[in-house]
Amino acid sequence: MSTDPYEGHNPLALLLLVLLGLSAAAALAVYGFATVARHGVRRAGLLVQLRSFAALAGAGAACLYAWGALHLLTLDETGRDLGCKAAVGPARVLEIDSYRPTYIPLGLGCHVKSGTTYSIGVPGYINPAVGALALAAVALGGFSLLETERRATRDFKRETRRS
Repeated sequence: MSTDPYEGHNPLALLLLVLLGLSAAAALAVYGFATVARHGVRRAGLLVQLRSFAALAGAGAACLYAWGALHLLTLDETGRDLGCKAAVGPARVLEIDSYRPTYIPLGLGCHVKSGTTYSIGVPGYINPAVGALALAAVALGGFSLLETERRATRDFKRETRRS
């Protein structure tokens, strides 16, 4: 842990997040598209569609998170300084006392002495879009699990009636 209040994100951590995010996005997109292509869009059942759309939503969330991390990775010390000065305004520039880097939600905050933190570095659409896509992926994956359980229970009941 560094004691420098004006230090931003760790560049190696951001690079790792970009690489992992892009790898996860590629793997999930391949899985989602391959699953739909294997069955056909119109012939795919509900379970296949839920799994595919969950994977594609997860791929979108991972890709957008990597995009936001890339924004922070390219933000150098001068960019952080200028971004903070623009965010707090010319009247409060001398009140900036530290940077607050966060990974979830992704962003860099410029903290002023009054206690307010102004977010810079990441476009405003990144965190809400990542949250919405991640929520959609989890919900669709959950519905997929519920559908799998429902089908297994239905098939088990059919077999026990025959016996």
